Amino acid sequence: MSTIEEQKILIELETMPFIVGPTENEQQRKQQVFDELGTKKEAIENTQCDTKSVLSTLISRKNGISATSGLINFICGMIGPGCFSLAVSFKQAGLWGGLALVFIVGFLSLYSMHKIVSCSQFLAKSNGDQSLDYGEMAEAAMLNSYRWARKHAKLAKIVVNACLLAFQLGVITVFMVFAVEHVIEIWEFIADAPPPFSKSVMILLYFVPQMLLNFIGHMKLITILCLCGNVIILAAIVLITKVQDLSLNLNDITISLQELMVHKWYPTWELNTVTGIEGISLAAGALIYSFEGQAMVLPLENSLKHPKDMTGLTGVLSTAMNLVTVLYAFLGFFGYVTFGPAVQGSLTLNLPNSILTVSIKGLLVLKIFFGSAIQLFVIVQMLLPTLRSKISDERKIVHRFLPYALRLGLMLISLCLALVVPNLMQIIPLVGITSGLLISLILPSFLDCMVFLPVYKKQGDMFHYYQKMIINLFLFVLGWLFLGSGLYSSIDDIINNDV
Repeated sequence: MSTIEEQKILIELETMPFIVGPTENEQQRKQQVFDELGTKKEAIENTQCDTKSVLSTLISRKNGISATSGLINFICGMIGPGCFSLAVSFKQAGLWGGLALVFIVGFLSLYSMHKIVSCSQFLAKSNGDQSLDYGEMAEAAMLNSYRWARKHAKLAKIVVNACLLAFQLGVITVFMVFAVEHVIEIWEFIADAPPPFSKSVMILLYFVPQMLLNFIGHMKLITILCLCGNVIILAAIVLITKVQDLSLNLNDITISLQELMVHKWYPTWELNTVTGIEGISLAAGALIYSFEGQAMVLPLENSLKHPKDMTGLTGVLSTAMNLVTVLYAFLGFFGYVTFGPAVQGSLTLNLPNSILTVSIKGLLVLKIFFGSAIQLFVIVQMLLPTLRSKISDERKIVHRFLPYALRLGLMLISLCLALVVPNLMQIIPLVGITSGLLISLILPSFLDCMVFLPVYKKQGDMFHYYQKMIINLFLFVLGWLFLGSGLYSSIDDIINNDV
């Protein structure tokens, strides 16, 4: 999950002509497009066209990427450091409760992604095949909806972008805590003693080089660094699978491989089967964090040569999410039965310290170090144009140093959160159950109603009208219930340090 925004940026770079970005006349362009909406809707109604005919219209982009490339990009974007925390979810929810929860959260995430794509394709086709990001889609959904909803269009975009902003800051915080916990493990192996500083001090020390890296504002350099991070992950995998070919006669490497590949499993009857609502809520938060891919869905759909390849039972979304769900279930289940109650916030922290495993941890720290730059870049690109518009062009010095001040301010927010919650088992569920749940379940249900309920009502299709309303209302209420219970459980867990 942590590489979602990396893949998002790389996709946008590949297909830049087809991504509608902010321009000086963006508001005028939007207003002109939406002013023509009434005429287009009347034309649709006059031809007795329904929502399916709009969504099934074939759109082809000359320079778009293939469905296979989109599938690979999406899978790479979904698999990140969050997958290492899945075993903790099984510990919190119970072995079989966690297994069931993985498939439930995976299904709900896939269902919400389909809703986001359907809304975007319907709105884009109605408004001249415009490419929309998540925030723009929310704004367009309100503008195209009921009369009372149109005046709240700008607010809808702000809410969606605020949730994306909060989630990205949460991801940066998770990266920071993840890196520091692994640095501590590396220090203990090299020095054969705990570091002379507390974890909070280590976070502060890590913050300095991370902040210097994040001052980089050039997209090409950041992309190169992220590609280096992907090479590092590949090197870590090769190091695990090909270490026997290195001809290193080191006993600790042999022992480490044996413990990694042939570890004694806990009997399933000795592990918790299903826990209470508090543990399930925490597990759901961590799983939502791991499955969070809604921010990447629309940029990927906008980049496909044939957008219709995104949906369907064999489409990019369904295929990728099915594979990722099975992988997550495998990692979580066998991670828990392998390490049992001793499982930590990341499976890599359970690995015995040796030259091999410490090398892997070091590579992961470098990957996280480089990956944080792209996470921050996305937030800066979201906020910077708005801030610049509020500052006079004559204040050139302010404009010059504004990006650096913004990056510093955002990183300080993440730093404060990391200092308050310096534990992966606590910070990941907190991020997932708040902004992650809003992005992945609550907002898609609401926006899906805003887009399609007026259309079904005008067409007199009351069956689909009530069907969609009931399903979305159920998911909307379910999302808020999980958010409330999960937030309470997370705060209680943080206060009591019950990890």
